[in-house]
Amino acid sequence: MTEASNQDSQKPKGRDEANSPVQTFAFFSVILGLAGSGAYLMADYLWRLGWDFSSGVLWGLFVILFTYLSFGFTHAAFGFVLRMSKSSAGRMPEAQHQFEEETKVVRPRVAIIIPIYNEPVGRVFDGIRAIFDSVMREKDSDVFDFFILSDSTDPEQWLAEEEAWMKLNQERRSGNRIFYRHRLSNVGKKSGNVSDFCRTWADHYRYMIVLDADSVMLGETLGETLVELYWRMEANPRVGLIQTAPALVGGESIFGRMQQFANRLYGPGFLEGLGFWSQCGGNFWGHNAIIRLRPFIEECDLPQLPGRKPFGGHILSHDFVEAGLLRRAGWEVWLVHDLPGSYEEGPQGIIESAQRDQRWCQGNLQHGLLLFARGLRGKTRIHLANGIMGYLASPLWLLFMSVAFAKAFGEGGGMGGPQMAGGIPLLAFTFCLLFGPKVLAVTELLFNRDRRAQFGGFLNAVTGAMVETFFSALIAPVMMMFHSKFVVWNLVGRTVEWSAQRRGAQGTSWDQAIAAHGVHTLAGLSVGIVAALSNPTLFWWLSPVLFGLWVSIPFSVWTSRRDIGLSLKREDLFLIPEEKDPPLELVEALSGEEFAKNPFAGVTSAVLDPFVNAVHISLLRRARRRLVSGQRVYSPEESFRLPTEGESVTRRLLAEKLLKEGPKALDREDTVTVLSDIDSMLWMHREAWMRPSRQLSPWWELAIRRSSVAV
Repeated sequence: MTEASNQDSQKPKGRDEANSPVQTFAFFSVILGLAGSGAYLMADYLWRLGWDFSSGVLWGLFVILFTYLSFGFTHAAFGFVLRMSKSSAGRMPEAQHQFEEETKVVRPRVAIIIPIYNEPVGRVFDGIRAIFDSVMREKDSDVFDFFILSDSTDPEQWLAEEEAWMKLNQERRSGNRIFYRHRLSNVGKKSGNVSDFCRTWADHYRYMIVLDADSVMLGETLGETLVELYWRMEANPRVGLIQTAPALVGGESIFGRMQQFANRLYGPGFLEGLGFWSQCGGNFWGHNAIIRLRPFIEECDLPQLPGRKPFGGHILSHDFVEAGLLRRAGWEVWLVHDLPGSYEEGPQGIIESAQRDQRWCQGNLQHGLLLFARGLRGKTRIHLANGIMGYLASPLWLLFMSVAFAKAFGEGGGMGGPQMAGGIPLLAFTFCLLFGPKVLAVTELLFNRDRRAQFGGFLNAVTGAMVETFFSALIAPVMMMFHSKFVVWNLVGRTVEWSAQRRGAQGTSWDQAIAAHGVHTLAGLSVGIVAALSNPTLFWWLSPVLFGLWVSIPFSVWTSRRDIGLSLKREDLFLIPEEKDPPLELVEALSGEEFAKNPFAGVTSAVLDPFVNAVHISLLRRARRRLVSGQRVYSPEESFRLPTEGESVTRRLLAEKLLKEGPKALDREDTVTVLSDIDSMLWMHREAWMRPSRQLSPWWELAIRRSSVAV
């Protein structure tokens, strides 16, 4: 296989074959019609109340927010029509491929990369094992290789990943099909991790499939997901990226199960509408997607944004930008929402969801600096603006409610009386757009027998939708407060660390809930008391929003409980298709348990076990050769750490301290320094077995006795 056979050396030429301005025009004309109608009704209502400066502020905020609401509703409406008519408008054509077993043509290879960062080792490698088994059952399995790209900073985590990788290779006899690489410095976070892979191994592959640590992609009766993605790329040389639509699975708590139920019931309609207008101008969500490597490398080398954090520095939500850069260069980006078998896990509690949103908020707000960048396509700007509004809408709603409250409070009853009649059409119209997508999704379910069965029947699905709507109404004001705080923090320069997401339903304690929601509860009580004393009518208007804030503490604790969530699962509430008929690979991927280990078990094995020590050293040597030979491709300001070798007094003193005083004597940074030094690892292995016991710490004496007994 030659290098050229795996690369795409030319940019796409000609016009976008799938670009349909008629569909885009029709879609956004509906949005403008809905938004214009809402703006007119709001202006008429405010005029009846008496127009003043606050009325102008309310109307301006309302137009922005109602347009955003219309944008979401139009996705669901178009999706409903397309699904009911079984139209394929906006869908990427399926690949027409034939398997030729005796062909001598060398096919381009695909790298499946899994970037990980301090993730639960058992869960990650169970998912990789399930995906690997699924791929190996296919006729085209020979074109796929797997790369586990670790950015983990904890030394025990690092060594546990190496051990799990060794075990996986031994179990599956994978040969040179599953690779593991650990970076000593996670420059650029996930985008830097992927960039390191591209600069190092990309010449050997035409495509890469990017997965997250919680991703699972597996086969369905309609065609194996990974193989289908490969053939669609082969059949469409103009396509630079194909994004699947990951479905949420693995929910154990009430919150987690509710989120995955809503994702499966309402999501297909929204995705159908999104595909209708975006077509070949789709977006990238960072994982569960296949990418053509050569244009990705040439076009998507992201610069650092000017200024200080949180708006300057590395682009956190890099995926949106990478899709936009591919489109700017003329490559197509598709969303294949009709392709099944793509899954991911979601947060299991309100606070965990807010913590994830805090990171995404900072990344999406950075896109404000790129919204008007030169050369970006119009659809890319819409994707960026939609991501920004996903978080900016909350403080705008809060500001709108605050101005409306002040106006009603000042007028002493402006929300009631004869003026109320003018607001009824506006209120009804707003409710239609707000709850319409849920009604359309349930209606579509009524006419689809197979889909009804996947949710446990129509009555069961309707019950779940009603309960989910009530719970979402309670959660909405809480998330509004969270998002408003995140936006303000970003505006004043507060940043957030991009840490690993918690997996599984670990529950929210009362202390955590009080710390996170105490301000929400106090704010809700304060506004409620003021409204009740000054204007009872206003109080009843605000009560649906305030009630969610009042009960936020117990509700956050209750919805994070795993035992209650599993009891609802036994009653088939919030049932999803993968629970009704679970795929084998998905069960295997989500069934893993973390093994309880002794403290410093990884360090102990890496020093004492000859096989583990040899593998660890070989990985260090390989990483050093890779980085030394590739230094010319790294920009000077992005320094990276090499595995060290050779004589060093400092490293030898640290290794000596580790042997004489035990692993507890070194902090995390010093432990990583010793573990990443080739000569220190060789020296410690030899010294640990050859020294008299009096020259070793009691820790190593006990560890050696246990190892000797095991042998």
